[in-house]
Amino acid sequence: MNADYQQLQQQLNHLKERLPGLSSRLSQAAVELKEAGVPVDERLSEQLIAYRQEFAGLKSRAIELAKTYSVPGVVAPTQISSLHDIQGVLHAIARSGGEVNESQKALYYIDRFLSLTHRDQPHFAPLEEAKGKARELRHIILNSSPTNFPPDVPALLSGQHPCCTFLSLIEPDANIADEEWERMQEVCGRAFGKPLTLAASRGKLQFSGTVTAPAPTVTAPAPKVTAPAASPPRRSPEMVVIAGSTEAVEPTDTEAEVERLLSQQPVSPPSNLPDVIILPSSDDSPSRSQVAPPNPNFAPTPPKMSGLSGVGIEVGLNVLVHIERIGDHQFHEHEFAGTRGKALRLEAFALEIKPPIPGLGIRYMAHIQGSGDTPWVTEGEWVGARGSGLRIEGLAIELTGPEAPNYAVYYKAHIERVGDTQEFSNGEFCGRRGMGLRVEGIEIHIDRK
Repeated sequence: MNADYQQLQQQLNHLKERLPGLSSRLSQAAVELKEAGVPVDERLSEQLIAYRQEFAGLKSRAIELAKTYSVPGVVAPTQISSLHDIQGVLHAIARSGGEVNESQKALYYIDRFLSLTHRDQPHFAPLEEAKGKARELRHIILNSSPTNFPPDVPALLSGQHPCCTFLSLIEPDANIADEEWERMQEVCGRAFGKPLTLAASRGKLQFSGTVTAPAPTVTAPAPKVTAPAASPPRRSPEMVVIAGSTEAVEPTDTEAEVERLLSQQPVSPPSNLPDVIILPSSDDSPSRSQVAPPNPNFAPTPPKMSGLSGVGIEVGLNVLVHIERIGDHQFHEHEFAGTRGKALRLEAFALEIKPPIPGLGIRYMAHIQGSGDTPWVTEGEWVGARGSGLRIEGLAIELTGPEAPNYAVYYKAHIERVGDTQEFSNGEFCGRRGMGLRVEGIEIHIDRK
């Protein structure tokens, strides 16, 4: 069985090994909560959240691997609720023999290439010419038998084809060396020409749709990408220190404020933070970075009226982010929440519609370094690993409630080595799963349809 299956089995065994200790501490916490009203230890709460995130990620990857091998009889995702269920999926994969059609694996890369569009020029001539050749190759592969595949097929399967190299220019590895980057540009330049290669390396190309990989993709599934929606004009970014700080700071330019904050010593947390209660069964005390944050303390946002009389109230949004080395800061709709060019990761964020709109809610999730996709959380809750040194690598946001069909949420991110993404909306994933690239800032707004 292949390395992807072995990796999933190892992750499953690792989760099983942690269960006895985790369940023992949870049982002790339940007794203390029932008999003396002792709150659950913050550290234990974080460990439970981490377990749930790892379970969800393992479940998702096992299902994807089963689809890759066309395993029959695999139950629906909603019916997989335990490690025993996931183990059953892995057993089914093992019994299938793990055979994947080579032509389908090769066509995955061709289809990814055909989904490319130019961000600024819808009919970019060098790209259209290359797509024409890619369609010809696709037709040849589809009409070839395994005994007479063209030489492009083994090159695609091994990752040595110029098409694979070109796709790597668009979604580069975070740890790629400068020499390898130059080599990739030379290969693509010879195969596709300088104008198209330059567009790829400058981030001018994007994927216009989702292509499902037939090959196993455990650590880096292809992100869902759709064409950007039109967005309203942006206001100049501002930065406001959240309520609870002892220092009043007027709105100012984001970059200048970040420079000022980085030059200061860390500020002690407010005295009203909850005490950390350690269970008697815990072996060690939680470090400061392991303590979960309190609920976000959003400052009130006054209603903002539309410039047209009778149109109604603009949707207000509080965006609270935790920035590496800076801490918690609050922003609002249309504002860039984070930093650019400072190499500082976002570690957590929380959202709140302010003022509230009856019948309209918001929920969101994130892809976290080392643990994968989090569960969806509701308005006002933190998502991420605040203060733990783990970066956010992607996110998705959607609206809830009976009024949700009347509104749309739009968001984009600034990603390490990628820059600003296009604008995503209504639950689409924005980011790079499994590529080790940090999200450094986000920008969000809600519009009435």
